[in-house]
Amino acid sequence: MNSPALIDGIIFLIYLAGITAFGFWVGRRSGGTQTDYFLGGRKLGWFAIGASIFATNISITQFMGGSGLAHRIGLASINNDLIGGLLLAVSGLLFVPIYIRSRLYTMPQFLERRYNRTARLVYGWTYVTQQILVMPTGFYVGGLAILGLFDLDAAWLPVACLVIGLTVGGYSIFGGLTSVVMTDVVQVILLIGGGLLVTVLGLHRVGGFDALRAQFDATHFELLLPRGTAMPWTALPGIMLHSCYFAFASVHIIQRVLGARNLYHAQAGMVFSGWLKLLAIPLFALPGIIALQLYPAATGDATYALLVRDLLPIGLSGLVLAAMMAALMSSADSGVCALSSVVAIDLYPSFTRNPTERGALKVGKWTAVLVMVFGMLIAPHYQKLGAIYPFILRLSGFAFLPIAVCFVFGRFSRRVNETGAMVCLVGGTLLGFGYVFATALPAISVHMPAWVTGPHFYEVLPLLFLLCTLALFGGSWLSTPPTEAQLAVLTENNGTGLTGSEGRPLWQSAYFWFASLVGVTGLLYLVF
Repeated sequence: MNSPALIDGIIFLIYLAGITAFGFWVGRRSGGTQTDYFLGGRKLGWFAIGASIFATNISITQFMGGSGLAHRIGLASINNDLIGGLLLAVSGLLFVPIYIRSRLYTMPQFLERRYNRTARLVYGWTYVTQQILVMPTGFYVGGLAILGLFDLDAAWLPVACLVIGLTVGGYSIFGGLTSVVMTDVVQVILLIGGGLLVTVLGLHRVGGFDALRAQFDATHFELLLPRGTAMPWTALPGIMLHSCYFAFASVHIIQRVLGARNLYHAQAGMVFSGWLKLLAIPLFALPGIIALQLYPAATGDATYALLVRDLLPIGLSGLVLAAMMAALMSSADSGVCALSSVVAIDLYPSFTRNPTERGALKVGKWTAVLVMVFGMLIAPHYQKLGAIYPFILRLSGFAFLPIAVCFVFGRFSRRVNETGAMVCLVGGTLLGFGYVFATALPAISVHMPAWVTGPHFYEVLPLLFLLCTLALFGGSWLSTPPTEAQLAVLTENNGTGLTGSEGRPLWQSAYFWFASLVGVTGLLYLVF
């Protein structure tokens, strides 16, 4: 390793040590109760909630894979972020009030109250399976970033994955949601600052935004692209359906909201996270387009690392790599904490006759440890899957869409029942995983017909949504309506009745900022 790389490496390691120590420090009083460990004692404010959701939702996969996709197709690569941001805000207004009033601990718990215990278990096991498959992706992409910045040989990839995993796993397993959220607040400042620095220096190198747009306006400054591209306009309905799960039902997103001190902070935090998603344009899309001019022959997920290595002086490149690691850590630590909560609260009671809170916490933590170890060991082999970002989108979209269908219609329809939910969850999950593996694994995909592998996976997602919806309502209409006890979760109020918004002016209202977000997003689609 040369001297500049050594300096960057020292700065990077200092950051890792510092944020890990901070995570342990803030989590030292996480407590031995489920409320303290998994929900931060229900004391979180709107800024911490919104910043943590944003930090969790972007990940290093978007810095690396998202900018790599933008290198190919431009602004259309961040349609997920724009639509996802809107749906986060929608969730804050329409779904979060029910979750807060019901005093939920996890999202599978909602399915049990609305349908039955089996629905809760299906969600829990689906989430655990998805986490086992996805956990290595963050380590793999983070390893690529380290190799690219320090110009290391591919043989160092397992070591890079090990360093990342030990750092993230340490404080998140020790301190629970308190450690996760507070480190996210620190890291979101670093990742935004570092990401914007790369973009500003990159624009200066290529002659400014106007010069960049003049060169690539027709090909890379369009949000809506024709069919046959990597992100066609026909994919937008699929993107919206995909985002429904993350916004309405995702464990690692909504868990922060469940830890809010009251409804106002929960809703404001969700809307704030929606606004932060607009930063996808300067953080992910523009760097990819800048790299297209500077490195037209570059391909794959390592494009962003080229920008960092070439644009930034010694020292700053180490800080920006630390920012990219912050994005990775903010996603990985959330997955670890959410995985622990699902195993401890949703799955553990099924394996013992006399579950205890202490026993649940222990089982949840050890499960997270095992999944982290698996992720670190298997991550280097994920390079065989090709472009990693589309794989992650495909996996999460198809695996969780049946769950999103049960949440959405369970929230708004009083007729859907447990029979319909079972048909939807079991049938939809099997179809979803089957499609993912049939299209992602080369050994299987070569034997699939063109009508399965040909369309963009977001064009296929509405078909799965239609099948799941038919299964949910078909099974419900052929059986008895739900009981009043199963509908009580939609109207119950276990709190004081106060929301925390009493006496606040209009400009502090979540509805005001939601309307503003809709206007700004609509304007972006009109301009681009």
